[in-house]
Amino acid sequence: MTEKKKEKISQVITLDPSYLTRAKDWEELIGLWTVSKEIDQRNQWFRGDILDKVVNIYGEGSLSKFAQDIKESIGILEHLRRTSRAFPIGKRFWNLTWTHYFIASCTDSYKKGLKMFDGRKRYKWIREAHDNHWSTTRLQEEIKKAKAIVNDEDVFNYYSEYIEKVGNILMHVEKNRLKEEERDKLINKLLDVYSRFLVYLKEEIVYLKEEKG
Repeated sequence: MTEKKKEKISQVITLDPSYLTRAKDWEELIGLWTVSKEIDQRNQWFRGDILDKVVNIYGEGSLSKFAQDIKESIGILEHLRRTSRAFPIGKRFWNLTWTHYFIASCTDSYKKGLKMFDGRKRYKWIREAHDNHWSTTRLQEEIKKAKAIVNDEDVFNYYSEYIEKVGNILMHVEKNRLKEEERDKLINKLLDVYSRFLVYLKEEIVYLKEEKG
């Protein structure tokens, strides 16, 4: 695809900067923010649909080659494709995040041989999240309580790769432009996040041990 064609497509699927120039009041700016978030959401689905088409045309083995060419993790691409297959067009609510759908997709297993999902529990969970305005954390907690996850490996890999990306960002911080006290503040912030994350992950294990004791 030529640069000119890419630019033309980009203008169609992104917000026109002139909308921001014309925005004059608070409500208009809120509206633009909301629309930009919806575009982000739609782009997640669009990428998943692209990947599904790649495999449909070039076969299952093509995803690894595609990942290399676009310099993305194969795991991330598999998650995007899985979620798009789990919730085809017409089954997607824009007031839920893509992560809601990814989590819900893990309540049904995908049968590669049959090229279809085994069961429809994912639709039940996404309706629950939609009707009750659940956050992704609440959805995950409810699914966990019901012991409904059938593919724990996908969930682990998703978060593991996300943390790895965050790690890569941190290792490219422009440290030479930071004062000593600013470096210390960033370190303390990171340590605080780590501590809260540790407590969050371990709190259920501690609770169960106390219950047994």
